Amino acid sequence: MSTNENVPKAMLYYWPDSVWSTVPRLCLEEKGYSKDEYVLKLVDISKGENFNPSYLKINMNGTIPTLVVPTLETTGAEVDTRFRSLRDTITICDFLDQARNSHSSRTTSDKPAPALAPATIEGKALSDELIALIHEPTVDPNFLALACRTSAELQAKTAEGKMLADRKEALARYVEEAKKLASNAVTAAFEQKMVVFLQEKADANDVLYNIYQGKSGSEREQAFYEASKNAWGKGVPGVIAKLEESIRGPYALGDQVSLADFHVISWLARIVMIAGGDRSAAGIDKLEAQMGIKAGPKVRAFWSAWTERASFKEVYPQALH
Repeated sequence: MSTNENVPKAMLYYWPDSVWSTVPRLCLEEKGYSKDEYVLKLVDISKGENFNPSYLKINMNGTIPTLVVPTLETTGAEVDTRFRSLRDTITICDFLDQARNSHSSRTTSDKPAPALAPATIEGKALSDELIALIHEPTVDPNFLALACRTSAELQAKTAEGKMLADRKEALARYVEEAKKLASNAVTAAFEQKMVVFLQEKADANDVLYNIYQGKSGSEREQAFYEASKNAWGKGVPGVIAKLEESIRGPYALGDQVSLADFHVISWLARIVMIAGGDRSAAGIDKLEAQMGIKAGPKVRAFWSAWTERASFKEVYPQALH
């Protein structure tokens, strides 16, 4: 993306343990970018830093990853640099794929720059289908990490309970900060929207926080258990079955890694981790035990192929996340 230290670099706002932050990080590795071509900015989502008003000015959705890139016409030494924010994994990876190719001159990397976008209409349709499948709300990996099917599972998830408590405290602080900013008539319109957004997030977090604290009441607690059972008993097995049917093998679209792979493997690694698995082939065994069904040979081959890749080992140096 940049060969000159004075030329502004793209900045990826991420958190190492974030499932969706993994998607562009794998893309950066597979596309052959050098680490000096971009800047990594940490946003600790476990402490709710993605709801900090300063971050919301970059991404009003309060999500990570966000890629902030300088616009091409403002990267010269004689002009003030302007930036634009790319706020979702699909847009970010499309940009990263298009921004570097075998003819790129503005790069410090001598690594290959393989095309990651599907080359055919059929391939594009399958890629879109797989990405949409992985991002279905019914198999949201962030919910699956918090999901509990029984009171025993709920009692065992102390780390998750602490995260919800930390997020509750952070959101309360950020709501007050946003209210103070909104009192300034010059910026009131944007900041008022921020206050509403943060309060909605605080209320949503309180629902889960109260369940984890045993303060929600039996009706809401049972509804949570049922939603968790449906996610693991129907949602995840349904996606795994669809992957088995759709993956061409060994990778999502065939012999070459493509954009769809990053979404699928990031999601799969997260749910294997939640199921108690690791990077070995036995990780899928743990997932099967959690789902109550077999994964299938193509899903297993996909897992094995990806866990051996250098990019996977770079992004998951010690354990899954």
